[in-house]
Amino acid sequence: MPSYFRESRNVELSTLEFLETELAAAWSSVTVVKAFKQVYSKDTKLPIVCVRLSDSDISRKEIGSTALDTIFTILIDVFAKSDAQRLDLADFINQTLKDSWDYKEYSHVSGNNKQIIGTPNGKCFVPAWGPNNKVDAFANDEVKDRYRHLISIDVRKNKY
Repeated sequence: MPSYFRESRNVELSTLEFLETELAAAWSSVTVVKAFKQVYSKDTKLPIVCVRLSDSDISRKEIGSTALDTIFTILIDVFAKSDAQRLDLADFINQTLKDSWDYKEYSHVSGNNKQIIGTPNGKCFVPAWGPNNKVDAFANDEVKDRYRHLISIDVRKNKY
């Protein structure tokens, strides 16, 4: 029997998979990851896009209801080779996210906890953007931080 993931994990993975597919179709050699450990690995070359769920804001849909309305905050860090590439990647990502993408329910393949599959079950969309800015490295000697950009988005999930 498959092991299904919960909503927060599904939103993060759906967004990660969507951006990975869109970037691969329009850009060459952009690595998409979901953890800083992967960003700072010596094997991961620039440019890199790191997609991660930061937090979620949960409220009741209406007074007296037990149904919840959740807004997920996704942080997207762009690590580029130059300031121009940083700006271009950030603009591309923002334009790509303005439309909706598939919300998928992920599960492990039966008997294999290393492989996951996603089944579409709704849409994700961005009702609001948060900060969208350059991240200054200051005295940091890490080359990967020189041309870094942070995009913050709120994401909602809708059923079909």
